[in-house]
Amino acid sequence: MRWFVSSIAAVTLLACGDDGGAPADAGTETDAFVPTDAGTDASVRPCPPLPGVAPAADPTPIVVERWMMGSVGTSSDPVLSAIEAGTFTVPAEGVDGDGVDWFPVAPDDDGRIETGLGGIFYAVTRVDVPEGTRVFARLDTVLSVYVNGVPQPGDLYGSRRMRVPLPTRPGENLIAVRSFGSRRDPEVQLFATPDEIVFNPNDLTAPDLRVGDDARQWLGVPVANTTERPLLDVTVRVVENDWFEASAVELPALAPGAVTKVPFELVPKAAWETPDTTVSARLRVESCSLDAVYETTVELGTVAADVPFRRTFRSRMDGSAQYFGVRPPADFDPESEYALVLSLHGASVEAIGQAGAYSEKDWAIVVAPTNRRPFGFDWEEWGRLDAVEVLETAQAIWRVDPTRVYLTGHSMGGHGTWHLGVMFPGRFATIGPSAGWESFYSYGGASRPSGPVGRARAHSDTLVYLSNLARRGVYIIHGDADDNVPVTEGRNMYDAVQGVTSDVVYHEEPGAGHWWDDSATPGADCVDWPPLFDFMQERTLDPTELDFDFRTPGPWVSPTHSYATIVSVSDPMQDATLVSGQTSGDEVTLVTGNVRALVLDGTALAAKGIARVVVDETTVDVTDGPLPVGPSTGKRLGRSGPLNQAFHRPFCFVYAEDASPVYRHYASYLVSVWAIIGNGHACAVPASAVTEALRADHQLVWLGVPESALPDGAESPFDWSADAVSVGSWTFSDAAAAVVVPRGDGLDAVMVTTEGDEHLLFRHQPFSSRAGLPDYTVWSEAGGLALGYFDPEWAFDAALGVGP
Repeated sequence: MRWFVSSIAAVTLLACGDDGGAPADAGTETDAFVPTDAGTDASVRPCPPLPGVAPAADPTPIVVERWMMGSVGTSSDPVLSAIEAGTFTVPAEGVDGDGVDWFPVAPDDDGRIETGLGGIFYAVTRVDVPEGTRVFARLDTVLSVYVNGVPQPGDLYGSRRMRVPLPTRPGENLIAVRSFGSRRDPEVQLFATPDEIVFNPNDLTAPDLRVGDDARQWLGVPVANTTERPLLDVTVRVVENDWFEASAVELPALAPGAVTKVPFELVPKAAWETPDTTVSARLRVESCSLDAVYETTVELGTVAADVPFRRTFRSRMDGSAQYFGVRPPADFDPESEYALVLSLHGASVEAIGQAGAYSEKDWAIVVAPTNRRPFGFDWEEWGRLDAVEVLETAQAIWRVDPTRVYLTGHSMGGHGTWHLGVMFPGRFATIGPSAGWESFYSYGGASRPSGPVGRARAHSDTLVYLSNLARRGVYIIHGDADDNVPVTEGRNMYDAVQGVTSDVVYHEEPGAGHWWDDSATPGADCVDWPPLFDFMQERTLDPTELDFDFRTPGPWVSPTHSYATIVSVSDPMQDATLVSGQTSGDEVTLVTGNVRALVLDGTALAAKGIARVVVDETTVDVTDGPLPVGPSTGKRLGRSGPLNQAFHRPFCFVYAEDASPVYRHYASYLVSVWAIIGNGHACAVPASAVTEALRADHQLVWLGVPESALPDGAESPFDWSADAVSVGSWTFSDAAAAVVVPRGDGLDAVMVTTEGDEHLLFRHQPFSSRAGLPDYTVWSEAGGLALGYFDPEWAFDAALGVGP
């Protein structure tokens, strides 16, 4: 099963597709997450009085005079093998025993290393670190860095905004930077600091403080724990000043040697009065695990009420602070009801730039989610979750007419429009993809996975679910000279969707490239196309329609359409379908396919005058409230798998303390990866620090813990020990495994290896739109050994997997 090695390589090398998008300056589940430990009262602390505030200390650049450079190509990587084995040293100039040709390069003052190399290559040096000094780094156009063999992620997209702590020790340290030949040379800058905590103001997730608005908002600040110990029971505060009330948020931990995006709550003392002014927020991080309290001050800006602005919220996905861009309506009246247009940005584009590409509409609010980052997740996986969460957040903030909600987007966002449109046809009256592409398989030529992996990534296959648009309007825009997303993508999707709905318009702009804006009117023509918005205004949606055909990969992707929510399926290897029709004035027939259990919305049905629903020949009388149909045991909504579902709610890594330190390193690595790729927040703690509050508020990802360490209520459908991992009747040595573990109403996961094989963990980096794996996966140095799904009652079934 070589598929596994190749899929992991793809995840490592390219977190998401770069389709160019618009220029960076172009136009220049349902409840919000509220953890039980959030709030503004943190007066009770289980520790002695806190120490004083650490004095401000500017970081000191560490000068690297020379890097030794060498390329390993793409077919094998002897350098990585030596790093993992602990045998790698700084190479001498010339060709080594593995055939790698090493040569010296002196970086420039900004840390740029001019290479001219392709494929995978390394830059290696030694750095002497004095006692009491900690190190962090800016790593741009870099895959990862290894410090004495311990990895941390780089910023592959080279934003120059990220900072990560490096696990250095006093004395000499071997630094090996791993990069990939691209259009830009890598840039590496190292900094020394005495501080345990480092704030990074270069990568804030900050709101625009809008005149007339006094709403509470959130501020996301990257915070690096530069120590090698977890910082437990952390309080992050906004200190009262002239503009903000005091507030505090409790966090279970900051992971050792990792960076994460920390949420601070901003509570204005009054509505903002004048635009273009600067205000400050004083931020503080406290923990009994720290030798001092750490503070920083950040500056925020006010904006006029009628300009595009950033609105922040706290994500239910991971508890982080996120933002979305907003183009408010002309003469906005908060008491009036508006249509809502959800607009998805292209690769490299900020959400605020996407919102700014539109002119004012007097009838609609334009809302642009972030996809978590400008490149993000291609609007699949966590990008899809972000888009839906932003839609629901905007609907909760403003008065939005649920019958007038529309979806559009450009480039990568055009693909996202197709993707969200077919996954959530019950949310949008029309979709309007601009310069969009069908899928990774048509655009970029990615191989279509099969078997259990193909099932975990079934949502990517847009054409399979195109029939969900049968009762929707579709308006497609493409430039016929597009040199980024070929015009054939637009033409092919036009041909395909005509077989589904007759309500289709295709506009091909003569001579236009990828991003075009030819008119003198406000707004960028390729997204703010007047006929597209006329098309939207002429169409409405019935959110609880009674006649529909709906297909979904499963409840973990899109469980709900109209009045029906799929709770579980019978066969995880197949799609689920719902076909509904009104057979008489007060009766509806619902025919299901591969649906084990569902819930009907009795309130919505009653409002339609429906008294009965015949579900697969069983009559259900309609009463107010939810109407469950089918078993409630086993797999169900929110705890069905596959593996990525463990990361769809706030999650925390739990690592074994008496096992290999690689488990702690892996936890720290993934926390930093999630901050860099997902703009997100996560924690990591040793197993001894797991509390009832942590179990209640987080899904736990157990790393290297013995099976006996899992808490009561965490069902374990597989076995593991130092010598072997077993799934059903299949047993493997010299292997790693990643397995979902249902617990309560959520989903934990276990990632473990046999003793001595801990390095295999780093073959899997889950945070990518193309990293979906099924309920369980076992792999070795040679590739995949077994993978598949558990049955609806969490039992092993060899027919649902692939093994020896």
